[in-house]
This record gives sequence, C-alpha cells and structure tokens, in this order.
Amino acid sequence: MLEFGNMKFILEKGKRARAVYSCGESPIAECVLAGQNKLSRDGKRIPTAEGEALKYVSHSIEGDTLQIVQESESVRSVICFQKYEESNAMRVTHIIRNISDKKICVNQVSAFVAYGIDGNSIADLKRVHFYRFYNSWHCECQPQRASLFESGLYSDGWASFSRVYGFNKGSWSTKEELPQLIVEYGDKRGFSMAQIESSNHWYWEIGECAQGIYFYAGGADAWNHDWACVLAPGESYEAPSVALSRGESLSDVIANMTMYRRNRVSTYVADASLPVIFNEYMHLSWDSPEEERTRKIAPVVASLGADIYVIDCGWHNEEDGNIIYPYVGQWKESKKRFAHGVQKTIDYIHGLGMKAGLWLEPEIVGYLCSEMINHYPQNAWFFNDGMPVIVGGRRFLDYRCPEVVEYMDQTVDRIVREYGVDYLKFDYNQDCGCGTDGYGEKPGRGLELATKAFFRWVDGLRKRYPALIIEGCASGGQRMDYQSSSEWALISSSDQTDYKKYPWIVGNILAAVLPEQAGIWSYPVDSWVKNFRPTESWVQTHVSDETVAMNMVTAMMGRLHLSSHVELLSKSKKDIIREGVEYFKRTAAQKKKSVPYFPKGFSRFGDRQVAAGFIANKTLYLAVWNTGGRKKDFTVDVSELRPISCKLAFPLRLPTNFSFEDGKLAVRFTERYQARFFEIELGTESSRFTKKV
Repeated sequence: MLEFGNMKFILEKGKRARAVYSCGESPIAECVLAGQNKLSRDGKRIPTAEGEALKYVSHSIEGDTLQIVQESESVRSVICFQKYEESNAMRVTHIIRNISDKKICVNQVSAFVAYGIDGNSIADLKRVHFYRFYNSWHCECQPQRASLFESGLYSDGWASFSRVYGFNKGSWSTKEELPQLIVEYGDKRGFSMAQIESSNHWYWEIGECAQGIYFYAGGADAWNHDWACVLAPGESYEAPSVALSRGESLSDVIANMTMYRRNRVSTYVADASLPVIFNEYMHLSWDSPEEERTRKIAPVVASLGADIYVIDCGWHNEEDGNIIYPYVGQWKESKKRFAHGVQKTIDYIHGLGMKAGLWLEPEIVGYLCSEMINHYPQNAWFFNDGMPVIVGGRRFLDYRCPEVVEYMDQTVDRIVREYGVDYLKFDYNQDCGCGTDGYGEKPGRGLELATKAFFRWVDGLRKRYPALIIEGCASGGQRMDYQSSSEWALISSSDQTDYKKYPWIVGNILAAVLPEQAGIWSYPVDSWVKNFRPTESWVQTHVSDETVAMNMVTAMMGRLHLSSHVELLSKSKKDIIREGVEYFKRTAAQKKKSVPYFPKGFSRFGDRQVAAGFIANKTLYLAVWNTGGRKKDFTVDVSELRPISCKLAFPLRLPTNFSFEDGKLAVRFTERYQARFFEIELGTESSRFTKKV
C-alpha cells in the first residue's frame, strides 16, 4: 500500500494499478481504442477494454509528484498526481503513448476516475448531494444542489444504465455549465471539489458500479464531441488535467480550490497592484466609442481614481455599431470615430495619468470582411466538410496557420508599439460548435489543437510584452474554465446589464474565479431606453446615492470595472465612487491572498437577500445586498469564525443601521435595493471552516 497525500494506492506487478476509496478499490485510468468492444452497453464511460488491459509497470516520487506507469500491448499510460499540501488539493494529469508498431485511434481517455467513492444503497444515494454549476449569458455561476437520488440514481443495482453527467461541446467551454462540481457526502468526510481544466470540450459523470458510486472526468470523446486522436507509433496524447480538493465545509473546500488556482495562474507584473479599470462599454459607448466622448469622459474617470481607461469594441471599422460585427477582423482604427487617430486619444489618456486599453476579438473574422477573407489562405479557417464554419456572422481563425499568427502578431505590435496601449481585452463572442476538420482531424480534435495553438500565441504575447495586461472575456463568462482563466490577468464575470440582478451572480462568482481575477462591473447610470442620452437632471432624478453604493459594493467583490455616464453624477455621488475606489485600493493586497466565504451558502436568481465575502489574514470582508426584498432586516451568522468585532467599511458617507452581537451581523435596510460592505475581525487566521454550510 502506497500513501501519497490523502490518497492510497495498491501497485502490484502484472496487475492493474488501483486507488483505495471508502467503498472499494478503483482503477486509475480508462481508455478506449477504435475497434474495441465497448464494455458498457449504455452511455457510461466505464469500464473500458483498454483500461482493463493496462498493468502496473513502475512508479516514482519526485518532490510533490507521484508518477504511475502502466502498459498494455498498445499503450503506455502515465498518470501524475501532484499534491498541493497547503491547499489540501491534488492535480492529476494523464498521458497515453502509442507503444505498438502501428497507428492506433483513440476514442476516449480518462482525465481522472474513482470507483467506490461512496455506497449505492438508497440511503447513500439520498445522503450524498452534489452541486453542479450552471452558467450562461447574463446568469453566470448558478450552483444547484441535489441528492444523487433526486438526480436519477435509484440503486437499481450497479448494472443500472442511469448516470448523472455534464459536458460541453464547442469553443465556449462554459456556455451552459462550469466544468466543476462539488460532492457533499453528508457525513464526517465533508466535501470534495473537482474541476476539469479544458478550454473547449469536457465531460464528467457520476454513476453506480460494483464498488458503489464512481466519478469519471475527461476531455473530449468520440460519443459527445465528434473526437478521435490518431497516434502513430511513439506519439502521445495528454488529457485535460483535473484538480481535486477536500474540505470540511462548502466554504472550506472552495477555499482550498482557490489556493490551488492561485498556484496555477499566469503572472502579470503590471497587474500586481490590481489597478482599477474604467471600460466605456456598459451603458455608455456600447459598440460605438468616439474620440470626442472619450475625451469628455476620461478626465472625470481619472478624477475618480481609475488607473486604466479601456476603449471597447468599435474603435475599429467604419460600419455603425449596430451592424459592425460581420465586418470586423482588420483591426484598423476607425477614421469616422477617431478622426485624429486612436494614438492621439491614447496619448490623451496617458496624459491624464492613466494607462490605456483597447478591445480585440482575435479568434474571429466577420463573414462580410472581404479584406481579411481574401488575405488569409484557406487553412486559416475552421472548416467542416469543406465549408467554413460561420456562426453569428463570424468565421473562426485557426492559429495553427502561420499567416494567422503573423497577421495578429503585427496587429498587436502596432497596437502596443505605435498606439502605446497598455491593456488588451480579448473577447470571444460566438461558439464554433464541434470544431474543425480543416487539417484532416476529427472536428473535436481539430478544435482541441487549434485552441492550444491560440493559447501558445497568447503566451508568446505575454513574454514579448511583459508590461501588457490581458483580460479574458467571452460574452461575459462563457469561457470561464481554469485552463483559459490561468492565461489571463483577469476575467470578465458577466455581461449582466442590470445592477439589481448582478448580486445573484457575484454572490457565487468566487467559487469559480479568483477574487483578484473576477472582473465585475459598476455602472450606476444604467439607462436602457434605446437611443436615449441621459442628462444631468435625468440622472439626478433616477440615480440615487444607494444605486451608486450598490454598484460599488458588487464590484468590490472582485476587480473593479467602472462604466456608464459617471460624468453626469453629482459631486456627492462621485464622492461615493471615489470612496469606493480608495477602499478597493487599500484592500487590494488582502484580496490577492484571500479565500471566498459563503455564510448563507450560494445565492440564486430571485433571492431577495444575498451575502458573500472573502477572508484574508484575520479579517472577513463581507458584502450584503437587499435585492428587491420588502423585508428590510437581514441577519448573517458568522459565529463559526470566532469573530471579535465588526465595522462598516463602505459606504461611510451614507447612513447604515446595523448591529453585531454573538457573531451575528444584523442589518436593517431602508430600501428594496441596497448594499453594504463590512469588515469583521476574526479570532483566528485559519482559512478552515468547521461548520457545514
């Protein structure tokens, strides 16, 4: 018996390597080759013929990594378990290599598999719950809790065809669900969390087997993703990695995953201080920024304390904003919108003491952009059956094509060197579907390879321009997996345009994204009337002090993204923003080492009260929102953290009725839409939470 981290293994020559879980022994690898007998008659991914043929060969331990080698006649399987003891987490990678003398076609490879994680009696299936994280446009990160029994596992014997599963097919990795889940065992074993680190296809399932309940995680496969990987002799394939964490409570297991994530993200030196961003998209310029408007807004933004001013989509192209997207792809400045050139505006922003940013959508070209369609060769595009993939008026670029890399390198070189841009927002606004067969691969495999090529290009930019900050966005949070997220300095959390709904997202978002990465909007002047230009008098009537404060509290949970017509706000309302910006900057260093905390569990759309926060050192930074509730009293119990004292952190200039006694924060709201930010001093520095939420 080999013990490594919190795992145990049985490794015997000539036998299949096994891990030991509470209810049985489990193989550690599964694999399917084309032409093999599929051992499961249903949709389940276990067992597999090639997996059963694997036999233990050797293992080694170097530092924090255990490597286990198995072989069959056709493949060598190498699984690495890397432990992160400070976060009670493990990262698992799986590589298979063709060791035969002929080509093989791989249809499925497990990233991680565990049989017997619990029993499968009816009582067990009712006791064990899991959280899956639904995700979509304007409603990102919405966890739902259900028992395995409620989800369709009825203990009809281990031969049941039933399974609970989630998957993504396409280049928007999180358009319907995040590739992560949490299992709550309902006993002293607490909680487990898993995330699949894939920026396109992924799949997980929970089902019954002879050993009890099993969990399978993988990337693309032949059945869901139109995927296959042909390996010549000596060639290898690496499945997406899987991260695992354990914890005694919901907040605890997410805290451990947060600390693991922090070990994996890329370093952006220029973003180290967590600069405050103003992006003029939301409720301001939308798709049509203009030189005159930017010059009018920028001085106000600088006076509010913003560090970066971002001009979003529309700085390019001459088409109107309402029809612009089918024509994008050249990334040349608009003479109509910026008559004196974008560089002049960038210089003006710099002259105000701020860095400057621009928006790009580097993976697409509009299907009516004849200039770029004629410029690129045929192998520059995603293809299916000889026809270009077109979705939402966009073609998709394949970064395996040298001409694509060359043109986009030249584009970024011009933007950074000539324009002087310090910040790029990389957006991605359509999903390509199954992928591309343009290079002779199955579409699913083509997408996998094209995505890797794109992120190699991004990595090259980071190395070439170490002072550049890159934000990741995909219509908000439609590519919020941690393979993608690890590449960006910060990530767009949502395109949500209603500040009254945003807390339902932000109340959960730190379960998916690092606090220092989660870009969150603050847009107090949120007029949605078409073609309506708000005036100072309209703003004075329709935008209250509490509206401004609530927007700021929401954004303080992550990375502050200011927007909207802030120039129209009164001095007192601008002072609320200044206060919030100053507070954000004072606490930025704490946020970079914080872990999330959910005192009332997760929030849901429609909740009338929301609470969430993060802990650093001996302080809980806690946001509370009233989101339309007629009940004005809100009590949050944080006694499990052994709190000592509580103080209002923001906004100090507005009246707040609250009390703190016996570890319970009681807030009396005065309006239906209102929010406050508190600091609670704790009696322990531990990030471990013993109470099950």
